[in-house]
Amino acid sequence: MTTVVETLNEIQEELRELRTLYKGLVERLIPVEEPSEDERGTIEEPDDIVSEEELLRALGEKRVHR
Repeated sequence: MTTVVETLNEIQEELRELRTLYKGLVERLIPVEEPSEDERGTIEEPDDIVSEEELLRALGEKRVHR
């Protein structure tokens, strides 16, 4: 049983190392950019939710215009 626990601990440590290496690689390849003021406002403001009636009306209008 001790061997199983030791093996699992080794696997867990190797996974931690792989995760750290992968994180470093991703950070080098994909730079993290802060959102602009416009983007931040869009992200933080609550979403507008339309009713089912408004949605069906909008979809119906689009079909008519095609």
